[in-house]
Amino acid sequence: MRVAIVGGPGIGKSTLVRQLGDLYHNGAYGEGEEGVWDPRVLEDIAAGRNPIGVTAYFGELYDANYRDAAAHDRADRVIFFEGARMTLEAHIAEYPVEYHGRLREILAIGDHWSPDRVIVLTSSTDTVEKHIRLRNRTNEAVEQMIARFRLIDAEFRRLAPQYPNTVVIDRDNKEFHHRSGLMAIIEAARLPPFREIPYRVAERDD
Repeated sequence: MRVAIVGGPGIGKSTLVRQLGDLYHNGAYGEGEEGVWDPRVLEDIAAGRNPIGVTAYFGELYDANYRDAAAHDRADRVIFFEGARMTLEAHIAEYPVEYHGRLREILAIGDHWSPDRVIVLTSSTDTVEKHIRLRNRTNEAVEQMIARFRLIDAEFRRLAPQYPNTVVIDRDNKEFHHRSGLMAIIEAARLPPFREIPYRVAERDD
């Protein structure tokens, strides 16, 4: 089973992908961030430059992840991805309309990905602002990130009904570092149960 997790910047996608991947012991594919990406990508995103190149870059990044996972996908596995075709489409709204036609052509790279479930994370702006400030990344201007989030979050909400196997989840009051937050996502997305690693007390000093 392939599960894609998508949403606006700063909403917690990377954390959720890692946590669920660890919980299910089946692996996860994040999109990376500073240190993984070509440094020019961050510069162009911040400046709103090179929309065709930026979108193609992420399309190829996601495509590499989906192709690699295809070799490991089985009926008894749940594999998590950060990003889906919807991600590429939602970010089109960031760029001037004259680029939209060429950007839509790039979407074809994601036609074969077809995740079994797409989890769209959404939230209030206050929650996203809190998480952006907490992670304190030097390459992120908080106000610019919040403005991007509002725009892209609205696009994800609009696009979600157009994509099959999609569930929209409000992440407010859900902390992905806590078991309760992960269980809330698993229940809302109707994911299969995970195999719990048993904890046994071999001996106790009283």
